[in-house]
Amino acid sequence: MDLGPYRTVPDFIYGITREIWEDRGIGGKLQKYYAPDILLRAATGFTGSNEGVTAQTLQTLHQFPDRQLVGEDVIWTPYEDGTFLSSHRLTSVMRHTGDGILGAAQGRMVRSRIIADCWVRDQMVVEEWLVRDQAAFARCLGSDARTLARQMTDRELRQGVPISFFVPAHDKPSRYTPTMQDDDAAQAYLRGMKRLWHDKETAAIRDLYFHGAAFHAPGGNVLYGHSDIDTFALGYLASFPDAVLKIESARVNRDPEQPVRVAVRWSLTGTHTGFGHFGEPTGAPVYIMGMSHANMTADKVMTEFFVTDEVSVWKQIFAHVESRAGA
Repeated sequence: MDLGPYRTVPDFIYGITREIWEDRGIGGKLQKYYAPDILLRAATGFTGSNEGVTAQTLQTLHQFPDRQLVGEDVIWTPYEDGTFLSSHRLTSVMRHTGDGILGAAQGRMVRSRIIADCWVRDQMVVEEWLVRDQAAFARCLGSDARTLARQMTDRELRQGVPISFFVPAHDKPSRYTPTMQDDDAAQAYLRGMKRLWHDKETAAIRDLYFHGAAFHAPGGNVLYGHSDIDTFALGYLASFPDAVLKIESARVNRDPEQPVRVAVRWSLTGTHTGFGHFGEPTGAPVYIMGMSHANMTADKVMTEFFVTDEVSVWKQIFAHVESRAGA
């Protein structure tokens, strides 16, 4: 596997991220490392060109010119054809000094977790799936996910453009075939996810999680133990009681002196018919794009990073309400 100047796949992922952002390679490095017809699916929307990725990068840097991307982990899988899929967990650390989609610059520090899955061929990202915790953006800016989503929705309505978010109807056919690694830890984690998020059996929490597990939730919250995780899960499930879980891909890395690390890309599809984490029910159809990294020991989750974009969920709810009001 040719990784150019980089020795390992994690080195490559961390390195090209630094080249694009901190080292200010931006468009030139994106042309080098991203395919011209890249398929980038983010919870915020779909992008089908290198030019679109460059435009979004420039907009982000205008709002946060000192943005640092602190790499936390890369969980990856090689394939026989020389390609690989990486799942990169990182935290953005940056100061909001430029006006943009997040509103007028406030000068506040923002920290937000991201997980990005990249399918790479010949040192070039061909497809990417990305979830950014915009609820953490809102919290750091002194607001909340619902309020930020309402502000974004109102701006897009004033501009006469579609309310932006990602649902499968926006997608283009993938050239990547999703895979599930056959591993005991991964299977234990996936069974627990299915019981909890598909079957709505919160008793699964006691079986899947260590009693003192740390659960990094959207909004930058860190929850501890079975009771905290149960409360969080009920908030989502009560909002979408018909939610259907789909596991998109799963991979495992077992490295010396580390816990077993599992990365899962998943989705929840449901209808906003109940009172829960997302407020008064509206009947909105909702697609939640999710990414999770779990550190496991003896098939128990010790630490989990559960990333969704609650701002984009709220925007789907508001889009439904707006369409109903205009009918």
